[in-house]
Amino acid sequence: MQPANYLLTVELSSELYADLREKAQTTGQTESELVIQCLRQVLGLPESAPTAQQNSQSSEQERFSALEVKLEQRLKEYVEKLVNDRVSLSSLEYPSKQQVAFEDNPPNFEQKLNVNLDVKPSMPMPTIRPLQVGDRVLVLESDSPYYMAKLLVIKTSLIRATVETETGEKTFLKRDLRFVEATQEPNNC
Repeated sequence: MQPANYLLTVELSSELYADLREKAQTTGQTESELVIQCLRQVLGLPESAPTAQQNSQSSEQERFSALEVKLEQRLKEYVEKLVNDRVSLSSLEYPSKQQVAFEDNPPNFEQKLNVNLDVKPSMPMPTIRPLQVGDRVLVLESDSPYYMAKLLVIKTSLIRATVETETGEKTFLKRDLRFVEATQEPNNC
């Protein structure tokens, strides 16, 4: 059984109505919802059940956080797989030219062998390491191809990193950061 709803007409000044309308636009609520919320506060009544819009916003927030957790997990698995592949590739032994020549060919055919068997994979192995606290990074400015000043990383997660700026701590996606290798400064002794 739903409670009855009553229609109430209220006369407002133009300034008050303009403020009400502006607040409704910024919050995404209707003017009626805002008036009811204000009346509940004035009368000391408990807040009503969350609106459908608030429910959808909270469920959307939950979906995004769940998606972020899944992405972090997949990225972590991918990085671990890359590291394991690199370790397994580096542990392989490559046969020397002489070993292959003597095992597969008689010694007199060794001079005719034109293929260099000492060649190891030509693909360079990139150095992959996670961003760590204390690293220096450049932050990509929004709507610009340029980077801001060098900043110090103070917190990291799998997708985001927090840096110390002049105005305080700010969190950025790691894709917007560029790692800066520490340069050794010469000692003038």
